[in-house]
Amino acid sequence: MMKIKMIIVTMAALAVAGIATAEGDKGASASAVKDQLKVKDQLQTCTPALEKDQTRLKECLPEEVKEAVKDMTQAREKYQEQLKDKQKELAACVDEEREVLRAQLRDQIKDQTRDRVQLRERLQEMREALPTHSEVMEQAKEQVQERTRRGGE
Repeated sequence: MMKIKMIIVTMAALAVAGIATAEGDKGASASAVKDQLKVKDQLQTCTPALEKDQTRLKECLPEEVKEAVKDMTQAREKYQEQLKDKQKELAACVDEEREVLRAQLRDQIKDQTRDRVQLRERLQEMREALPTHSEVMEQAKEQVQERTRRGGE
């Protein structure tokens, strides 16, 4: 169920990104795209205030997507809370315990990096699976032609 929600959220993010790209600057450079990827990677530590800027786009999303976004927001908050707890523990313990906690944090960072890579791969797979604008338009034309043939017979 969580995988489905992640897929829905990713699809919605792709749709929102497509709308933003279509409405935005047509001549965006490769560095702007890299900057956007960096911002997306920072979402796990961003503040919820950033989400308020996207309210107009969120209003037109389906309920499943809104629910999935809510779940992911709660997961992010839980992660941030765990991170704060680890930082408090790190400040309160002796050197040996600090080294153990540092190792745990390194492992978590490695896991997050692996997860991020997997998400990027999934995103690329989803982008490849989505039909292009011209394919969608061609399908629509074919459907219209099929309807006119049925109506004419």
